[in-house]
Amino acid sequence: MQAIIKRHTLTAILLAAILTLAALTLLVRLPNLHGDTLNTVTLAEQSAGYDLREITSWNKRAIILLPGSTYYPNTLLTPETADAATPVSTDELAALRADYLSQRFVLRLPDTNDAYTLTFKLSGRHAMRVYVNGTLAGETGRVGTTKQDTEVWENHITIPASPKNGKMDILINSAQFYHARGGANLATLTIQKAAETVTPRLSEPLKGLAMTGALLCAAALLMSVYLFLSHTKATLYFALACLAMALRECVQSQAWTYFPVDGNTAFMLEYLSVALLTIFLSLYLGQYAAGPILRGIQIAAIAGSLVYGGITLLGDSLLYTSLLKFYQLWLVVCIVCGTSGLFWNMRRPSREQATVLYGIAVFYLAAVSDIAMYRDLFGAVYPNAPTSEAAMLIFTVAQTVSLFFMNSRVLAESKKAEQRLAADKAALEKLDRMKTEFLGNVSHELKTPLTVMSGYAQTTNQLSEQLPPPLSSEVSRRMALISSEAERLSLMIGQVLDVTRMEEGRMVMEPVRCHLDEIVHSAVTTHYPVLNKNQNRLRIRIDRGLPDLYADPTRISQVIVNLISNAVRFTSDGEISLFGGQDGNQVLIRVSDTGAGIAPERLPHIFERYYQKETSGAGQDTGTGLGLYICKHIVEQHGGAIWIESLEGHGTSVFFTLPAANTEPC
Repeated sequence: MQAIIKRHTLTAILLAAILTLAALTLLVRLPNLHGDTLNTVTLAEQSAGYDLREITSWNKRAIILLPGSTYYPNTLLTPETADAATPVSTDELAALRADYLSQRFVLRLPDTNDAYTLTFKLSGRHAMRVYVNGTLAGETGRVGTTKQDTEVWENHITIPASPKNGKMDILINSAQFYHARGGANLATLTIQKAAETVTPRLSEPLKGLAMTGALLCAAALLMSVYLFLSHTKATLYFALACLAMALRECVQSQAWTYFPVDGNTAFMLEYLSVALLTIFLSLYLGQYAAGPILRGIQIAAIAGSLVYGGITLLGDSLLYTSLLKFYQLWLVVCIVCGTSGLFWNMRRPSREQATVLYGIAVFYLAAVSDIAMYRDLFGAVYPNAPTSEAAMLIFTVAQTVSLFFMNSRVLAESKKAEQRLAADKAALEKLDRMKTEFLGNVSHELKTPLTVMSGYAQTTNQLSEQLPPPLSSEVSRRMALISSEAERLSLMIGQVLDVTRMEEGRMVMEPVRCHLDEIVHSAVTTHYPVLNKNQNRLRIRIDRGLPDLYADPTRISQVIVNLISNAVRFTSDGEISLFGGQDGNQVLIRVSDTGAGIAPERLPHIFERYYQKETSGAGQDTGTGLGLYICKHIVEQHGGAIWIESLEGHGTSVFFTLPAANTEPC
């Protein structure tokens, strides 16, 4: 069975959507589904009005009285003017547009003291006013003879009334200036005994309020998903579509009467909500609009809705209600073409896509069905009860389930990716350990031959003094160069060894009480061959009276040599200066040069290990990329700080501080 459904997924989705729509139609349109069983009798007007005296049992019975054979177009009758007015046959209703009219119901009832409940219902919302036996019995909205004086309200009014001498003379005024399809309509009258009145357990406004609340909850849920989880615009658009449908349901079910909204504004919002709903759903479906055709349909639906929404918001009601049929036709074309293209593009959907397609099919089938219903394409036998609102809830549930499936898939993929990353991390850590061990071993092995090379170079330099002058000076120069390069290579190998010790936690500081000028003198004297290059002048100035340091002289000397060596590489025929002074409770050391400087984008990364090297101002490679990284570690291990100031093309200054011995020993 599952294999068959998988091969015919789209057919199964469409069949499920059609069955769902049929079930929704029964739920929202089946008579008396939400109330007690009510026996109804429909009567037409007789020659002398409506004679109800022969009805002996009113137990759970309602009498529906059809409109009479005459009415009073463009006239608002009052009890004082009723007998003087001339009625017109109701056959003229279609030909004569009447924005306001009056009807008369004359009822003959048993001459008792029984009270009755009267309900007048019209097609579409009207302003209504009712007189019973010469007395104003009830009013909804504001009945007027001009559009400015009229405020439409609900499509029904219910009032209590009692006969007088067995007679009930009823006048009803109704007005509707807002719809282009016609003005005011004739009302039907439903009468029940007050003691036997049967009302639905849940009235239409309350059902609408419940549906509105459900749609608002769905919008809030999806908005939360958007804000805290997905940040996907499609989820935001669907949440806004739920808000637009909640607005439509609130207005259409007349639940808006619970809120301080006037009837004319509610009338406009009912039409505006359709445009808003179409715009947000079109934006939502844009995530599936692959290809120029579907994208064009999406743009067409949004553009048409923006135009109609603007006309509704700013134009006259007669204009936007007259344009409604063209807008509905436009929507049907976009729906049919868009959903067909969407189903074709997703003919092999994933599980979450199949769920979304089901919701799309249910909603748009309901939307087309409701449009056909409003255009009276099914005839009078088709009850006027829309299913789009209930279908939107089905669509929302499908969207939520789709999000659940998608999140489950994403979590599963994330778990697999996490496992792969953990394996890769373990492999990289192993490679890093192997690299560190290799560098440490190679560095140790290189130290011995470098020491031998340096020793032989110094010995040969001494022996060269016994040679004749021209030859001795050349040999001495070359031996000094060999000794300098051996020393530089020894420093680089030392840096690699230091990083290995740092990573393994084996770099130990051995602090003693010492003085800055002694450290600087030892560093410059010991590494003079490395520092005396590129025809630079080295200037050293140490302030007198500096406090002693509690530091490892070898490591601080290493910092100074690294900083001067870097300055030498980036400076040619310039000046390198070293300054030492006191800064509060700390000793400040600054190494400056007049070289190439450092680009601003490199400064934040300059102390990183193996940071991208550059060619020095003298055309030499800058080294291992470890010197400043090691300097930072050593200074911070002593409780100090290190930083750089540089202006590209104008040199660099490196500062570092060390605590004085009597303030903060390391």
